[in-house]
Amino acid sequence: MSTPDSPASAVLDALGYALFLRDEAGELRLHGKPATWLSSLWPGLTSIGLSMTVAEASPFLENFLVDAADCWASGGSARVLSGPWIEQAPDGSEISLEATALTLDGQAALLLEKLGEVFEAKKSMLQKARETVIAYQRLNSETQKKEILLSCVAEEMNAALANAITALRLIEMEKHSARAQQLLGLALRATEEQQALINKVLNVFAAELKELYGSPGSSDSASSLGEALHQAGENVAGSFEEKRVQLHWPNESKTEIYAAMDSGHLVRVVTSLLENALEDAPSRGEVSVEISDKGESVLLRVIDNGAALPGSVAYNLFSKDVKATDKASPGSLRLQFCRMAVEKVQGEFGYEPQGQRGNCFWIRLRQVTKSAA
Repeated sequence: MSTPDSPASAVLDALGYALFLRDEAGELRLHGKPATWLSSLWPGLTSIGLSMTVAEASPFLENFLVDAADCWASGGSARVLSGPWIEQAPDGSEISLEATALTLDGQAALLLEKLGEVFEAKKSMLQKARETVIAYQRLNSETQKKEILLSCVAEEMNAALANAITALRLIEMEKHSARAQQLLGLALRATEEQQALINKVLNVFAAELKELYGSPGSSDSASSLGEALHQAGENVAGSFEEKRVQLHWPNESKTEIYAAMDSGHLVRVVTSLLENALEDAPSRGEVSVEISDKGESVLLRVIDNGAALPGSVAYNLFSKDVKATDKASPGSLRLQFCRMAVEKVQGEFGYEPQGQRGNCFWIRLRQVTKSAA
């Protein structure tokens, strides 16, 4: 064991460590000269051999000593770390600390470390990484909103143009003057060119539109509900953490189910429902995901504890009459995508109010066996 004036004690002091040894009375006494940061944090520790009044010094440290006592009872090479925490000095400054309980030459010891620049650099790096993840998730969410908007626009414009082309062709079959026939021909060609232009502009989304609007056999796709929930959870984790909304998942045994839907669409549907619930939930609120095995089908419910939607809004939530051009909100566009994706696989979707507080959005999909998937 080093003495208070030994080189070892000087090294500990230089590295930002403070060593406490537990005496026979169970008190933690300072071993070595108190560092400036230690006396600024706890003014009572001004000289060698003084004991730390743990209950008054730090509630966190007092709680940690419960685990430390078990470590000291084990003896030998056993040690336990507290993990980083922050203490506030009387002058208002903050100091990052970490404690280690261990046994030295048969004596219980507590090593208190002042975390320096390396820890601050790591903390800054983790914070920047978190901010980057949140920024990426927001960008990805905005990209998905635009894709959904384009899907809705394509559906509406193609349907309108198809009706116009059909009407022009029927009129063209009737007897008209040469001038009228010429004008009808020009109008017909213009609408057909417009339809071709729309498809060309949306060509980048051709694969997705094809899957949503008529790819043969796409409804036979099968996806793991557990994997979809995991991926959707990662997609929204940053947003939920930022708003401090708790997300409760179903029991893992409930996720061992395969649903009849393309895996990419299932992830987007679940992600959309979670984002929708996050918008409705208050800060520090809760969102729950529930799964019910109905035998041939599976029911997935996403429930928030926000204010219940007005009846008029709830009635039109999934309405096919809601137009993408009617200043639609991001939430309504997400629900439009959910409607299209679920309808494509002959599923069901809906909304249920949860009294005065809370909303529930649900989807029901055909269940398939794992072997079929």
